[in-house]
Amino acid sequence: MKKGKKPKYELVLPGRQPFGMAAVWKLWKNPKIDKWERTFAVLTGAPNEVMQPIHPRMTTFLEPRDYAEYLAPTERPPIHLLRILPTDEMRATLVKTDITSQQVSLFDSQ
Repeated sequence: MKKGKKPKYELVLPGRQPFGMAAVWKLWKNPKIDKWERTFAVLTGAPNEVMQPIHPRMTTFLEPRDYAEYLAPTERPPIHLLRILPTDEMRATLVKTDITSQQVSLFDSQ
């Protein structure tokens, strides 16, 4: 692997496709171009055992039953809904790209 290139992983939550990631967004006026823009940030926390070898942070997830409460307008953010998934609820697969043929193959990283 070339220096500076980070390996790529496919993260899967078996039985949970699609899944909800916690994020925040804001509409703001960019003074440089005098245009309204949307920006967002994904909320993260400490990694579980699957993510720890890949990255020092991991996305916080939402349970489908909590989507409506999370998205409802409130004075205080519903941080009680955010959770880091247990290791047994997620799988990471290293994605290896063959540069010469541009084909992608998947193999387990564990």
